[in-house]
Amino acid sequence: MREVFLSSLACFVAIFFVAYSCTALLQGASQIILIASMGATSVIVFVIPNSPVAQPWACLGGHVLSALVGVSVGLVFSDVIYAAAIAVGLSTLLMLMFRCLHPPGAATALAPLVASSQLESFSFVLVPVGLNISILLILAFIINRWVLNRDYPSGSRMGRSTQQDLDKASIVLSHAGILDEDLKTALVHHDGFIDVTHQDLALLFNEMEALSFQRKQGDMICKDIMVKEIPSVEFGEDVETAWCLLHSQLLRALPVLDRTGRVIGIVTRNDFLKVIDLNPYASFQQRFHDFIRKVGLLHSGKPEAVGQIMSDKVAIISEDEPIASLIPLMVRQLHKQVPVVDSQNRLVGIIYSNTLIATLYNRMLYGGPV
Repeated sequence: MREVFLSSLACFVAIFFVAYSCTALLQGASQIILIASMGATSVIVFVIPNSPVAQPWACLGGHVLSALVGVSVGLVFSDVIYAAAIAVGLSTLLMLMFRCLHPPGAATALAPLVASSQLESFSFVLVPVGLNISILLILAFIINRWVLNRDYPSGSRMGRSTQQDLDKASIVLSHAGILDEDLKTALVHHDGFIDVTHQDLALLFNEMEALSFQRKQGDMICKDIMVKEIPSVEFGEDVETAWCLLHSQLLRALPVLDRTGRVIGIVTRNDFLKVIDLNPYASFQQRFHDFIRKVGLLHSGKPEAVGQIMSDKVAIISEDEPIASLIPLMVRQLHKQVPVVDSQNRLVGIIYSNTLIATLYNRMLYGGPV
């Protein structure tokens, strides 16, 4: 209901500002200030903003091309019946050819045939059509992106990080054997139009896989399989103490906590190696020993605290989450260990990738963890 209300409110705000702006800009001019097809466009860009027909080029190209067709056909054909049919058919053809299919564009093609006073010139294409759709697209970008926090235009935020590429641009489900290229090929071979992007289809497929997996695993949650009483370190702990803890207890990672026990990072064996200058002609043992050894001075040329070498991009999961929630983190985001937190976000355990694999294997063989 929240999305229903916000989308409806966005349509109201957008059409209000389009009509208000055009009235102010065209004050005194005997021109149409708003075309009816903008109402349909507002519904599309605010209710289904990820649809291919809601993207900026589809909206702009669909309306402008259709307006050109409508005016041209109206000037050639005097019979409104033939003119209307030809305008809609030809505008649809051009929208498909130029990859800017936008259903309200066909309504725009009919508008100049009804408002015959606009047929004196092609000014109808610029005003009101061009002006209307330009203002509406600016509002669609502002409202969708900055107010409703939606990805509009669709895919525009995908290049921000490799992680988002894995999550949205492709299906990374090795156990299913389906790749993003497979989905694109299947869509090309599909005989018909599908009003959804391949990224959205990938997300839907992933969600269905997760729900199916969760249903098959029953009510098992992260608390049931986590390793409890896992050692941890604080941000200011010296690197030598952290390394000794990792080495002595044969750990692969240590969660890094703040003073309240909340997870703020994670440090792995790789974090110790990535800050060492590995000169191939120098002794690795000596360089590593020099790195972890505490200097004991106020100023040092190397990292002294765990917080200086830890990774702050740590994935955490609630102890009450179903184990199915671990699959995106470990399979698609490639986290080998995930700290588990309670309702106060305080560390209560950790789940390793091999722990999850062993649990699923045992559950498959015996119907439950062993």
